[in-house]
Amino acid sequence: MKDTFTQAIRLGIIILVLAVVLGWADAVVFAPHRQPPCRQEQLPPGRICPETLAAQYGDRVVWVDARSQGDFELNHLMLPENRMFPIRKGPEMQQQIDAAIDRMLQAAERHECIVVFCTAECTASEEIAAELRELGMLEAPIYILQGGWDALKAAGMAAD
Repeated sequence: MKDTFTQAIRLGIIILVLAVVLGWADAVVFAPHRQPPCRQEQLPPGRICPETLAAQYGDRVVWVDARSQGDFELNHLMLPENRMFPIRKGPEMQQQIDAAIDRMLQAAERHECIVVFCTAECTASEEIAAELRELGMLEAPIYILQGGWDALKAAGMAAD
Protein backbone atom coordinates (compact mmCIF):
# COMPACT_ATOMS: atom_id res chain seq x y z
CA MET A 1 0.00 0.00 0.00
CA LYS A 2 2.77 2.43 0.94
CA ASP A 3 4.67 1.52 -2.25
CA THR A 4 1.62 2.30 -4.42
CA PHE A 5 1.13 5.63 -2.65
CA THR A 6 4.81 6.57 -3.22
CA GLN A 7 4.55 5.70 -6.91
CA ALA A 8 1.38 7.80 -7.25
CA ILE A 9 3.14 10.78 -5.62
CA ARG A 10 6.16 10.39 -7.93
CA LEU A 11 3.92 10.14 -10.97
CA GLY A 12 2.01 13.25 -9.84
CA ILE A 13 5.26 15.19 -9.42
CA ILE A 14 6.46 14.11 -12.87
CA ILE A 15 3.17 15.17 -14.45
CA LEU A 16 3.27 18.50 -12.61
CA VAL A 17 6.87 19.21 -13.73
CA LEU A 18 6.01 18.22 -17.30
CA ALA A 19 2.97 20.53 -17.27
CA VAL A 20 5.06 23.44 -15.97
CA VAL A 21 7.77 22.86 -18.60
CA LEU A 22 5.22 22.62 -21.43
CA GLY A 23 3.40 25.74 -20.19
CA TRP A 24 6.67 27.64 -20.06
CA ALA A 25 7.66 26.45 -23.57
CA ASP A 26 4.29 27.53 -24.95
CA ALA A 27 4.46 30.96 -23.29
CA VAL A 28 8.07 31.68 -24.26
CA VAL A 29 8.53 29.90 -27.59
CA PHE A 30 5.17 29.56 -29.32
CA ALA A 31 2.86 32.31 -27.99
CA PRO A 32 4.95 35.28 -29.28
CA HIS A 33 4.54 33.97 -32.85
CA ARG A 34 0.83 33.24 -32.57
CA GLN A 35 -1.55 35.70 -34.22
CA PRO A 36 -4.38 36.82 -31.94
CA PRO A 37 -7.82 36.25 -33.42
CA CYS A 38 -8.95 39.12 -35.59
CA ARG A 39 -12.39 40.57 -34.86
CA GLN A 40 -13.62 42.82 -37.64
CA GLU A 41 -16.11 44.64 -35.41
CA GLN A 42 -13.26 45.73 -33.12
CA LEU A 43 -11.11 47.21 -35.88
CA PRO A 44 -11.13 50.88 -36.83
CA PRO A 45 -12.61 51.80 -40.22
CA GLY A 46 -10.26 51.09 -43.10
CA ARG A 47 -8.77 47.94 -41.58
CA ILE A 48 -9.79 44.43 -42.53
CA CYS A 49 -9.27 40.97 -41.05
CA PRO A 50 -7.92 38.29 -43.41
CA GLU A 51 -11.05 36.18 -42.80
CA THR A 52 -13.37 39.08 -43.66
CA LEU A 53 -11.32 39.85 -46.75
CA ALA A 54 -11.55 36.24 -47.93
CA ALA A 55 -15.29 36.06 -47.25
CA GLN A 56 -16.17 39.36 -48.94
CA TYR A 57 -13.72 39.45 -51.83
CA GLY A 58 -12.13 36.02 -52.24
CA ASP A 59 -9.22 36.55 -54.60
CA ARG A 60 -10.62 39.83 -56.01
CA VAL A 61 -7.88 41.89 -54.38
CA VAL A 62 -5.27 44.29 -55.69
CA TRP A 63 -2.40 44.03 -53.21
CA VAL A 64 -0.06 46.87 -52.26
CA ASP A 65 3.11 45.72 -50.51
CA ALA A 66 4.37 48.59 -48.33
CA ARG A 67 7.18 46.61 -46.71
CA SER A 68 10.81 47.60 -47.11
CA GLN A 69 12.59 46.74 -50.34
CA GLY A 70 14.73 44.21 -48.45
CA ASP A 71 11.66 42.41 -47.05
CA PHE A 72 10.04 42.45 -50.49
CA GLU A 73 13.12 40.95 -52.15
CA LEU A 74 13.38 38.30 -49.45
CA ASN A 75 9.81 37.06 -49.98
CA HIS A 76 6.65 38.38 -51.55
CA LEU A 77 3.26 37.24 -52.74
CA MET A 78 3.46 35.20 -55.88
CA LEU A 79 0.71 36.85 -57.90
CA PRO A 80 0.39 38.07 -61.47
CA GLU A 81 2.00 41.47 -61.95
CA ASN A 82 -1.37 43.16 -62.36
CA ARG A 83 -2.51 42.10 -58.86
CA MET A 84 0.47 43.05 -56.65
CA PHE A 85 2.36 46.32 -56.51
CA PRO A 86 5.21 47.40 -54.24
CA ILE A 87 4.70 50.99 -53.09
CA ARG A 88 7.05 52.46 -50.50
CA LYS A 89 7.42 55.80 -48.79
CA GLY A 90 10.31 57.74 -50.25
CA PRO A 91 11.50 59.50 -53.38
CA GLU A 92 10.23 56.76 -55.74
CA MET A 93 6.76 56.53 -54.23
CA GLN A 94 5.05 58.67 -56.87
CA GLN A 95 6.63 56.58 -59.66
CA GLN A 96 5.39 53.42 -57.96
CA ILE A 97 1.87 54.83 -57.61
CA ASP A 98 1.93 55.92 -61.27
CA ALA A 99 2.93 52.38 -62.29
CA ALA A 100 -0.03 50.91 -60.39
CA ILE A 101 -2.70 53.58 -60.85
CA ASP A 102 -4.27 52.24 -64.07
CA ARG A 103 -4.82 48.84 -62.47
CA MET A 104 -6.13 50.37 -59.24
CA LEU A 105 -8.60 52.48 -61.22
CA GLN A 106 -9.97 49.25 -62.74
CA ALA A 107 -10.51 47.64 -59.33
CA ALA A 108 -13.95 49.18 -58.70
CA GLU A 109 -15.42 48.04 -62.01
CA ARG A 110 -14.03 44.54 -61.36
CA HIS A 111 -15.64 44.53 -57.87
CA GLU A 112 -12.21 44.31 -56.25
CA CYS A 113 -10.70 46.03 -53.27
CA ILE A 114 -7.22 47.40 -52.69
CA VAL A 115 -5.39 46.00 -49.67
CA VAL A 116 -2.21 47.54 -48.31
CA PHE A 117 0.05 45.53 -46.01
CA CYS A 118 3.47 45.64 -44.39
CA THR A 119 5.04 43.92 -41.40
CA ALA A 120 3.53 44.09 -37.93
CA GLU A 121 6.13 46.64 -36.77
CA CYS A 122 5.80 49.12 -39.62
CA THR A 123 3.36 51.97 -40.12
CA ALA A 124 4.00 52.32 -43.84
CA SER A 125 0.73 50.60 -44.75
CA GLU A 126 -1.23 53.32 -42.95
CA GLU A 127 0.72 56.06 -44.72
CA ILE A 128 0.41 54.44 -48.16
CA ALA A 129 -3.33 53.76 -47.71
CA ALA A 130 -3.86 57.39 -46.66
CA GLU A 131 -1.91 58.56 -49.72
CA LEU A 132 -4.05 56.39 -52.03
CA ARG A 133 -7.26 57.66 -50.42
CA GLU A 134 -6.09 61.27 -50.81
CA LEU A 135 -5.79 60.78 -54.57
CA GLY A 136 -9.58 60.95 -54.61
CA MET A 137 -9.88 59.05 -57.87
CA LEU A 138 -9.95 55.46 -56.61
CA GLU A 139 -13.48 54.18 -56.22
CA ALA A 140 -12.56 50.73 -54.94
CA PRO A 141 -12.44 50.27 -51.17
CA ILE A 142 -8.94 50.65 -49.74
CA TYR A 143 -8.09 48.59 -46.67
CA ILE A 144 -5.11 47.96 -44.43
CA LEU A 145 -4.66 44.25 -43.71
CA GLN A 146 -4.78 43.65 -39.95
CA GLY A 147 -1.71 41.64 -38.98
CA GLY A 148 0.12 42.42 -42.22
CA TRP A 149 2.63 39.95 -43.60
CA ASP A 150 2.30 37.66 -40.55
CA ALA A 151 -1.46 37.39 -41.16
CA LEU A 152 -0.82 36.48 -44.79
CA LYS A 153 1.57 33.74 -43.69
CA ALA A 154 -0.90 32.45 -41.09
CA ALA A 155 -3.64 32.34 -43.72
CA GLY A 156 -1.38 30.31 -46.00
CA MET A 157 -1.18 33.07 -48.60
CA ALA A 158 2.54 33.72 -48.17
CA ALA A 159 5.58 31.76 -47.08
CA ASP A 160 9.00 32.68 -45.79
